[in-house]
Amino acid sequence: MASSRGVGVDRVNTYPIVGTLSDMDISETDLPGVGKRFELPIHDGSALVVVIHNTGKHEIFKKEHAEADADRIVELSESEAEAFGSLLEDVHFQPAEMDMSSTMIGGDTVIEWYTLADDSPLVDSTLEASNIRDETGVTVIAVERGPDAYPSPRPEFTFEAGDTLVTIGRSDEQADLESRLGKAD
Repeated sequence: MASSRGVGVDRVNTYPIVGTLSDMDISETDLPGVGKRFELPIHDGSALVVVIHNTGKHEIFKKEHAEADADRIVELSESEAEAFGSLLEDVHFQPAEMDMSSTMIGGDTVIEWYTLADDSPLVDSTLEASNIRDETGVTVIAVERGPDAYPSPRPEFTFEAGDTLVTIGRSDEQADLESRLGKAD
């Protein structure tokens, strides 16, 4: 009878899987008498390991780094693994593209994004001189200018054409700001 160490070394085959993502290097290992082992590297340097047993049981492990031992996270039955897999495949939920024009954060409080046109009345004025908060009730919480962001802009911040104002306020206040900016949504 061969030792289990010798059998394990001689009969385990590891090879890469051709995955759906070309930059993913998922490995698959045959586990004779047990099932298959899959390892998926994660962006933070760790890896997820899934062992699918011939019995249908699925175990999920995490390795903190390539040389680390794997710690078991969860054991799933075959039906639980199928349900979990369908969640990961977005079968039940399709992420929607984020609408960056408005986000409700509770009650009637809304975060809005407004891009200043060349002829906007705010262009070349400072936040303080614009009087946005006093006149509309809306607070400018950030300004995006190209690749740069200016969170909590100071009163002396000067608006430029193309700036995107990130604002917070009630829906009616946001409507007041929109009309002041000459926008008609």
